[in-house]
Amino acid sequence: MFWLIWTGRIKDVPASNVTSGKSAHRPRVQVALGLLRNHRERVTRARQAVIEVLDGTDEHLAADEIVARAEASAPGVHRATVYRALATLGDLGLVTHTHVGGSATVYHLALPAPTDDAASATHAHLQCTNCQAVIDFPVDALDSLITRVDREVGFLVEPHHAALLGLCADCRRSSLSESGHKPQP
Repeated sequence: MFWLIWTGRIKDVPASNVTSGKSAHRPRVQVALGLLRNHRERVTRARQAVIEVLDGTDEHLAADEIVARAEASAPGVHRATVYRALATLGDLGLVTHTHVGGSATVYHLALPAPTDDAASATHAHLQCTNCQAVIDFPVDALDSLITRVDREVGFLVEPHHAALLGLCADCRRSSLSESGHKPQP
């Protein structure tokens, strides 16, 4: 049996449901494919390619970038099939997406890295309105805001779904030095 951590739940998956082969050395890929099988979903070349692409990067990839990398790693996989695979993996909770301002939606594998805890897979995003950099930060940093909005307005914020906009540290320093002001800590 393998122990799987997925959206904060631990689940047993028979070892036969975990893939072997070229993905065998990539634990998150194995876990994701095992979860697909557990949900009685087919493990297609496109789905596996998408999972491998997302597992292989820390970048914030748009769908077109995922398509290009998936087509390169699994020749013959069609663009539309990759888009459908992204949608299915999203519906199953294996992939999350985030809307970033003035840009395409970006995707992440929704499983923690083997060295991280389950909470690390859930993160929020900051986007610099000047340089467009996208920065990951722990979603629990927003807990008090989420609680307050829920209590006062009855609205449940989904912080991983959209990037918060502002100025990154480098752009702040740059704009302050140009204006002659001293940076605030």
